[in-house]
Amino acid sequence: MFVLDQVTLRYGARAAIDGVSVAFANGTVSAIIGSSGSGKSTLLRLLLGLEWPQAGEVRIDDVALRRDTVLALRRRIGYVIQDGGLFPHLSARDNLALLPRWLGWNAARIDARAQELSALTHFPLDALARFPAELSGGQRQRVALMRALMLDPPALLLDEPFGALDPIVRHELQDELATIFAALDKTVILVTHDVAEAAFLAPRLILMRDGRIVQDGSLEDLRERPADAFVSDFLDAQRRLPERSL
Repeated sequence: MFVLDQVTLRYGARAAIDGVSVAFANGTVSAIIGSSGSGKSTLLRLLLGLEWPQAGEVRIDDVALRRDTVLALRRRIGYVIQDGGLFPHLSARDNLALLPRWLGWNAARIDARAQELSALTHFPLDALARFPAELSGGQRQRVALMRALMLDPPALLLDEPFGALDPIVRHELQDELATIFAALDKTVILVTHDVAEAAFLAPRLILMRDGRIVQDGSLEDLRERPADAFVSDFLDAQRRLPERSL
């Protein structure tokens, strides 16, 4: 479980996160949506201990996130960013092996986990020897997801994981990710600006604006019972909400 309790983070005079309280229960899938600069990615970074609030508290499984607890807690969270964040000088296999090797896993255990995740993400085994520049955008994102899952963490955070992909690959990965979420039963928090994508992957949508949560609920809640005019305007700005997202 993740909890933000009256969390505020300011950059100078601007509040990136402004008095936010929200909880994410174990085994649930949630999507944080909003315009650029609304605080979506900053919220994820707070959950990972990559940013520190000036007020309030972040807790993970009832343990306060502090500088002396952050490393142990962070190992229990997989994190995927938009461009994958792969090290270009390492092969796909070596990108996957970085943290397991540091934690003392032997080569056989690393290879077995890599093969298991390759099957889960439909990543070709022979491509594990390739460098990121030799992989397609979709393949790089699959490697980033595999790396996030290598330690089998109970939670997975994804920050605009499909933002740099073309529509066909994006659609394909959305389908695969929905299947993976259902199969793994992890706590998942996804950041995206795309409402259709959010609603397809997550039953719970959290709409942010100016560092605050405007509305928290299902797509139906946002559509039929908007908290204010901004909610309706944000949904109207999305050019399409296909039936599969309902």
